[in-house]
Amino acid sequence: MTEARLAGQSALVTGGAGGFGLACAMLLARDGAAVTLMGRTEAKLEEAKAKIVAAYPEAKVQVCAGDAMSEAEVGAAMDLAASGPDRFGIVVATVGGSRSRGFVETDADAFMDTVAWNARPAYIAIREGIQRIDRGGAFAFISSTAAEIPFDGMPGYCAGKAALDMLVKEAAHELGHLGHRFNAVRPGLTRTGATPALFANAQMMRRFEERIPLGRAGEPEEIAEAVRFLVGPEASWTTGQSFAVDGGNELRGAPDMSAR
Repeated sequence: MTEARLAGQSALVTGGAGGFGLACAMLLARDGAAVTLMGRTEAKLEEAKAKIVAAYPEAKVQVCAGDAMSEAEVGAAMDLAASGPDRFGIVVATVGGSRSRGFVETDADAFMDTVAWNARPAYIAIREGIQRIDRGGAFAFISSTAAEIPFDGMPGYCAGKAALDMLVKEAAHELGHLGHRFNAVRPGLTRTGATPALFANAQMMRRFEERIPLGRAGEPEEIAEAVRFLVGPEASWTTGQSFAVDGGNELRGAPDMSAR
């Protein structure tokens, strides 16, 4: 393992079975943190754990099946993360997504479901976390460029991620006196298990790449590096921020997604 700058610390990663969550957990384990992976499917969590241990044989990893939308289940996962000898003080919340389409196709219930899918897990992670971490917690969240720039057919997702970013600011404002830090990362188009259809669409990929100054999509590991920085001692005076890690996409805006 590399220099263990997170040794003695325990971290919970929600959505830890793959994508951003697994990539973040890999780096936390690499740097010495004990990691608890939370996700809905225990078999997938065990597969993720095996990948981490294969990469870092000395890693301390445990799994907890549960729903990041449930206060009780997130609380139970945090209790597990706090049950060992390492100090529980890191929370990485990655759960979110979009099922909605445009305004005409999406009724109010579907809109609110998508907003909740992105904002509720963040709120729960904050509320449950501060009840278990007395001081100096480091919280990081996966937001999206959609919090800052509009995308065709994604009103619920854009609103949900914008709500998440404001939760980060509000938590940092209200809870900073306890030494807790709250930050988010806004990924641009990134290759994960949620984006295979988009990556298979050559026309849409060209449109996206034209809107990215660096000319390519991102990888989960590039997002995880930013998260790892934000929860580590290197970011000890950083809170209430949301950082774009998007190849510059926000500078040019979203592509035209109306015709696929």
